[in-house]
Amino acid sequence: MKDPYDLYLPAPKLNQFHILRQIATNPNITQAELGERCALSVAMVNNYMKELLNQGLIEYRRKNSKCISYYLTISGREAADATQCALMQELARLFEIGKEQVRDFILSRANDEFRRVVLYGRGPLAEIALHALESAKVNILGVCCDDPAEIGREWCGRHLMDPADIPYLAPDAVVIVLPQGTDYVYADLTHRCQRGIDLIRLDSWTTKPAAIEPKIVHLTLH
Repeated sequence: MKDPYDLYLPAPKLNQFHILRQIATNPNITQAELGERCALSVAMVNNYMKELLNQGLIEYRRKNSKCISYYLTISGREAADATQCALMQELARLFEIGKEQVRDFILSRANDEFRRVVLYGRGPLAEIALHALESAKVNILGVCCDDPAEIGREWCGRHLMDPADIPYLAPDAVVIVLPQGTDYVYADLTHRCQRGIDLIRLDSWTTKPAAIEPKIVHLTLH
C-alpha cells in the first residue's frame, strides 16, 4: 500500500495501467489482490475493471460462479504499451527535474571551493545526487558505504569505499545521502574527519516531516 507520506498521486490512466499490467502477468488475480498491489480499494478496483471492460481493453472468462479469469484484449495490450511509453518519458522528465533540485540543494549549502566531494550512501537518491553533481562539474572522489560487506563492490561504475578512507582523499565535502541513520553517520564523520571537510546532510529529502534541517558543519584540525 502507499506510504502515507508519499506525495506521488497516480492518475486514473496510470491506475488502469497498473491493473492491466497485473492482469497480463496473472489472469487469475483477484480484485482484492489487485487492490493490494495497486494501492487501491477493492471498490476502486471494481470501478476500474468495469471501465476497462466497457472500453474493450480486458475480457473475462468465468470458470464457475466464484472463479473468473481476466485477459487483456489486443486493444488492451496496445493501450498498456502506449501508457508504458508515456510513463517512461514522464519519469525521464521527472528525473531531470529531481537532478536539478538535488544539485541546487547541495550547491546552496556548499562553500566556494566545492569541487572535490565524497558521497556517503547509495540507492536511488544517491544515484541522482551522483549525476547531479557530475553535471555541475563536481569531482566525485568516491562513494562510501555503511555496510562493511558491500565495501569494494561496484555501484554506478564506482567501487564502494570504506568511510575510514575519507580523510586521505581530502575532499571539500562529504554529502550524506541516506534514507535513515544520518545522525549516526554524521556523528561518526565529525570525529573521523580531522581536516576542514564540510558535511552536507540531505535529511529533508530523505526523511519524513520530523527530519532535522540540513546543515553544513566545518571541521577543523584538533
